[in-house]
Amino acid sequence: MWRSLLILVMFGPTSFASEPVFDSIDYTTPTKYLAMPATLGDREAIKTQALAFKADHDRKTVLNVLNWMNTNLKYQADLAYQWRNYDTVIQDGCYGGCADYAIVCGVLLKHAGIPTVWVKTMDVPWIWDFKKGRQFKSWSGHVFLEIYIDQKWVLLDPGAKRVYVDYSPKARILPGNRFAYHKGNDPKAMIMSLQWEAWKQQTKTYFSQLDEGLLPVNMANADTLDPKCFVIGNSPYYQILTRTAQQKGLIVVKSFNTQYDTYLPQAKGHTLYIQTQKGIPIVPVTTLEKYFPNASDGLKAGNITISDTKIVYSEFSK
Repeated sequence: MWRSLLILVMFGPTSFASEPVFDSIDYTTPTKYLAMPATLGDREAIKTQALAFKADHDRKTVLNVLNWMNTNLKYQADLAYQWRNYDTVIQDGCYGGCADYAIVCGVLLKHAGIPTVWVKTMDVPWIWDFKKGRQFKSWSGHVFLEIYIDQKWVLLDPGAKRVYVDYSPKARILPGNRFAYHKGNDPKAMIMSLQWEAWKQQTKTYFSQLDEGLLPVNMANADTLDPKCFVIGNSPYYQILTRTAQQKGLIVVKSFNTQYDTYLPQAKGHTLYIQTQKGIPIVPVTTLEKYFPNASDGLKAGNITISDTKIVYSEFSK
C-alpha cells in the first residue's frame, strides 16, 4: 500500500499511463526522474555498471555511457519488435532499434546521476501519409531522451550521440522532422515499438484523432502554380525530353522508366512525355491505359489529351 503511494508521489498519476501524454513531466523537479521502474532491469546490476561511467561533469558522464554502448552492443534488426529491457539487451549483446537502445541508455544515465525522460515521436511524413490514407512502407518513429545536465533540460539522440542544447521541452517538432507525442518514465507502460502490435494500435488511435494544426505543413501535398511535366524515357532520351519540356516552360517533376504504378497517377492533370521506339511506348501500353484509358489512340498523331492530362509521344528509333 505505502509502496504504491510512494510510486504515485514520485512519478505522478500520468507518468505510467499507456495512453500518450505529452505534458505530464514535472520539469521543476529533475530528481523525480532519477527513479527507475523495476520493469527495466536489475537495479543493482545497472547501478554497478553505471557508477563506472560517473565523471566529474555531466557531459563526460553521458559520453562515457554512449561510448560503452557503442563498443559493447551490436545492431540486430530482427530484435526490434519484441520487448527487451536492460537485462536482455546486455545478455544478448545487441539491440534491435532505437527503443531498446534508448532504454539501456536511459537507465544507465539515471543510475549515473543524470535525470532522464523517454520521448516517443513519429515521423511527420508518416503521420501525414497515415492521416491522408496514403500507402507507407512501415510505421516510422524514433525515441529520444530528455536529460538534465548542466542545470538544464536538453534533448539527447543516443544513437546519433548528439545532444541538442538549445531545446525547449514544449517543442513538438524534434530533429529529423519528428513529432513528439508521449513522454514518461516507464518505457514499458508507455508502450514502445518493442511491443509492436500494441504500439501500432496505440499510434493508430492517437494519430487518427490528432489535430492537424499541430503538424508542420504537409510537404508531400505541395503543388506549384507552374505547369508540371513527367517524363518516361531511357538514357539518353529522357534527358532530351526533359530539355524539350523545359524549353516549353514546363517544370519537370520526375523522369522514370520503372515504378509506373507509383508515378503515372501523379502525372494526372499534367503533361506526360513518353519515349517511343518504332511506334511503341517504352511503358507497357496496358499499364499506361490503366491510368489513361485509350492513350494509345494518340500514337499516330504523336499526342493525345485525356481529361486534363496531355500525353506527348516522342519517337527515338535506333
